[in-house]
Order: sequence, then structure tokens, then C-alpha cells
Amino acid sequence: MATKVTNPPSKSTYSQGHSEEVLASHSARTVSNSAAFLLPHLRPHFSLLDIGCGPGTITSGFCHYLSQGHVTGIDPGESVVEHAISSHPSDKFPNLTFSTGDVLAGLKYEDESFDVVFFHQTILHLPDPVQGMKEARRVLKPGGLLAMRESDNLNWYPNFPGLGKYNDCLDKMLRSAGAPGLFAAGGLHAWARQAGFEREKMLIGAGTTVYSSPEERKWWGTVHVGRLRGEAVGGKMKSLGFLGQDELKAMVGDFERWIEDEDGWYTALQCELVAKK
Repeated sequence: MATKVTNPPSKSTYSQGHSEEVLASHSARTVSNSAAFLLPHLRPHFSLLDIGCGPGTITSGFCHYLSQGHVTGIDPGESVVEHAISSHPSDKFPNLTFSTGDVLAGLKYEDESFDVVFFHQTILHLPDPVQGMKEARRVLKPGGLLAMRESDNLNWYPNFPGLGKYNDCLDKMLRSAGAPGLFAAGGLHAWARQAGFEREKMLIGAGTTVYSSPEERKWWGTVHVGRLRGEAVGGKMKSLGFLGQDELKAMVGDFERWIEDEDGWYTALQCELVAKK
């Protein structure tokens, strides 16, 4: 299996947890649908650090492009790191390593260790995004690249009341843990500048995620229904006082309506940034 390295204990928490429903959506992420903006900048000999790697499906995808280099994925969640390791045998991924680690607790790696540091849907969960980027900059080699992709502006059509309420509750849940929240990714470049990256050496762009077919709606909607019925998301929203049981039930009902609506679609703006050290 892929090599595991241990890091100091985590100082941050991932508010959504790593339940089966959460992993179902995270495992659908690949290099092609989540990191295509970075691929033109990669070279086969590069070393890459994926911070907040989750189940490692994006991380492992980089191995093909960095065939002469090495790919390392870190995540604060020990269970999801174990999942990533078991899913990626070393005979198939010889240049891949997974480790438990938290960028805000300080990375174990020496200064100037990596050619690329990659964040995907991680910055919006960090209580201190600038400090996270500063630590990423520390481990980047001179001329190395910081690459980030974070969601903003989540839209549902039809916008049933429960779907808008879900966005609001999810944002509140993230911010309750001290993170910037669900709608702050437009500031990626500003945070990067505060972390020491120069504006003139940044490429700022955006992509989209769209789910509209019956199959996509069924999968995406069912993922969220599962999250709401579980303790990690729905249970946490209730315990934090963001909604009651009746509101939760109505929210689940609106997701089920959205799944069946032939006009239903979901889109998310993905803020993308590549910054050179």
C-alpha cells in the first residue's frame, strides 16, 4: 500500500467529518474534474504536496503526470488517510505517500521541499487561511507553485426553500468552527498576497461544477440527503441550533423534490489560483 508518514497532532477540525456520505462526494473528485487548471504547469520530475487530500482520488491522479517525481497527500483525519492508503496500493502508485498532518499545526517538511503545493476545497475550512498559505509557501521551492481551487456561489434550480436553507446552515457550520465559510473563496488571491505571494506572479481564474442529468441529480441529491440524515452534518446543524427537526425533514424533502425535477440543476463557481513563489 502507499506509504504512510505521521505528523504532529492536528490543531484544526473538518466540520463535515468523513462519513460514508461525505466520502462519496469527495471520492468523485479527480484530477480532470478538479485540477485541470494546474496540469499545464506540471513537469514530470516535480514533487507535489496535496494539503487536505481526503480519500486521495485527486492526489493519486497527479502520479501519472509526475511520473519522475513524487506526490504526497496529507489530511488531519486519520481515518480518511487510512482509507486513502488502502485504496492506493504501492505497486500501482510507487511515487505516492499519504500522511496525517495539519497545515496549521506546522508541516514536518523542511523549507523548500516541494515544487507544487495544492489545496482543493480545503482553504474554506481553515480558521486561518493566510497562515495556511504561509506554511505552504515555506515548503515551496523558489519558483514553486501554490495552486488552489475553492467553491463559491452554490446555486440550485429550482431553488426550493430547503436548498437555500441548506447553503445557509452549511456556511454557518463552517464559520462556527472559525473558518471563513462557504462564500469566501473570492478572496483567495488577497489571502495569498498577505501570505507573501506577489500579485504579479498570480494567475487568477475560475471553473464550474455542474450537475444536471437525471443520473447526476440522483447521485448529488442522494449524497446530501445522506449527509442531512447523518450526525456529522444534519445532526451537527441541529446541535448548533441552526435548524430544528421539522426544518431538517423539510430540507430533506426539498432535496428529494430536486432529484425528481426534470429541470433541476446545480452549479458551483470554482475559484482557481496559481501563484509562483
